[in-house]
Amino acid sequence: MKPIHTFICEDDPLFLELLSEYIGSQPDMEVTGTASRKSDPIQAVGVVPMDVLLLDLNLSDENYDGIEAAIEIKAMRPDLQIIVLSSLDQEEVMTHAVAYGRVTNYITKEHYADVPSAIRSAAAGRSGLHHSSAGVLMNRLVRSHQSELKKKITPVQLQIMRMLDQGYSRREIAEKLYYNEQSVNNELCKASRTIKGKFPYLEWLRLKKHNTKHLVELAKQLGLLEPSPELPETAAGRERYHS
Repeated sequence: MKPIHTFICEDDPLFLELLSEYIGSQPDMEVTGTASRKSDPIQAVGVVPMDVLLLDLNLSDENYDGIEAAIEIKAMRPDLQIIVLSSLDQEEVMTHAVAYGRVTNYITKEHYADVPSAIRSAAAGRSGLHHSSAGVLMNRLVRSHQSELKKKITPVQLQIMRMLDQGYSRREIAEKLYYNEQSVNNELCKASRTIKGKFPYLEWLRLKKHNTKHLVELAKQLGLLEPSPELPETAAGRERYHS
């Protein structure tokens, strides 16, 4: 069986030696080259056989130049699988490596023992982020989608849904916001249409008459309705909102 050709770029000479020996000891892998500078793997791409590039992100005094290397290399060889092995665990760094460097995987150095299995998965075309980065990137993705949705739902619509959740009736909301009830209904319909565009598979959104209770509950589940200090909680017995 043809070995998986792996090129390693790491600026720490001792760690580079450790990685080379560790990966080279795998029966199905061959280390075809090593480097310690950003320019080295870029120059090696068209010359040295490599199926997987194992890349550190800090390769000089200029932080994150490994991301620059990944961007350039992916432009030259889109098919090359790049795995980041770095001590950096900041959310933004991980996000940039995946989004702009288009790396296949991101592993923090404390989990270097997991690198061989990651190399095998990458060479086989199987996607999947290591657990040391997956949770961080998932949180970033969730916040990004929340932010995108919040930009489409107006502050007034959020305020109306927040007040509904606190127990105000539509009539009371209209009075507080100096609206009429029809305007409140119109804003709720707009918010419903916005959410429907994002979640067309939700059965209750396909109904002709949208269920306001479900709309508010979904907005809460999506993290859109943070507590608002300027809106007091309602007293017990206040009329609950209607569907």
